[in-house]
Amino acid sequence: MPKRVSWEERATNVDAAAADAVLETLKTFDIDKSQTMACTICPEAEHKMRYRLLVCSCQACCEATTLECAWRGKIVTCLETEHASIFEYGTHNTMATALTRKKLTSTQKAYCRELADNHLRPMRIRHALSRKFGTPLDDLPTLKTVQNF
Repeated sequence: MPKRVSWEERATNVDAAAADAVLETLKTFDIDKSQTMACTICPEAEHKMRYRLLVCSCQACCEATTLECAWRGKIVTCLETEHASIFEYGTHNTMATALTRKKLTSTQKAYCRELADNHLRPMRIRHALSRKFGTPLDDLPTLKTVQNF
C-alpha cells in the first residue's frame, strides 16, 4: 500500500481568479494525472470535482541534478462552483527559476472562448487580444499557444 503524502496547503477553497494567481507563483509544471471524482470541497455535494496531480517541469531543476525533482503539486477544482484548493509536497532541486513562457490570463482565455464560438481563426483571435487588452503582439503568447488553447 502506498504511503500517505502530507500535502502542504497553498490555497484552500478559493475562486478561479485567486487560484490562477497562486498557480502563476509556482515554477513551471506539467499535469501528470487528471481525473474527475466526487466533490470533497463542497459539503454534502452530489457533483464532481477535477483532481490534478502536478510534476515539476522547470528547466533549472532538470539542469541542477540528474535526479528527478521531488516537488509535487495537487489541484482540486469543483466543477459546479469552480472553487479550487491547491497543495504541494516536497522541494525543488534548485530555487533558481527558468524563463517562463507567456501564458494567457483567465480573462484572456474567456475572451478567446467567446471569439472561437464566433468561428474566428486563431490569428485573428491573437490580433483581437492585442487590440482588446492593449498589449503589443510581442508580449502575447505565440500563435501556437492561442491555437492549442
